[in-house]
Amino acid sequence: MLLITDRTDAMIGLRLAGVETALVRDKASAEAEFDKASNDENIGILLITAGIEKMCKDKVDEIRQTGKPLISTVPDSDKSSDVGSAITDYIANAIGIKID
Repeated sequence: MLLITDRTDAMIGLRLAGVETALVRDKASAEAEFDKASNDENIGILLITAGIEKMCKDKVDEIRQTGKPLISTVPDSDKSSDVGSAITDYIANAIGIKID
């Protein structure tokens, strides 16, 4: 399992839960991580934050069509999104601690 994110809080939280992470800052580096993950037979599930999904919509759609790895979008903590603190709740449920 690998998380590709542009959010530091998601990276830290899911690392605490034992998930390998890749923090990216732009579309080019995100697409490079997608390529690495697609070619790594040890990665079966690819988690991405909502911001990454928006940033790399075409790449995400391309990988979803192949079905490998399985891509799942997790909400991020961006206050402008509708999900609010959903990533904090997601992390709390995954590792059993509350992050403020």
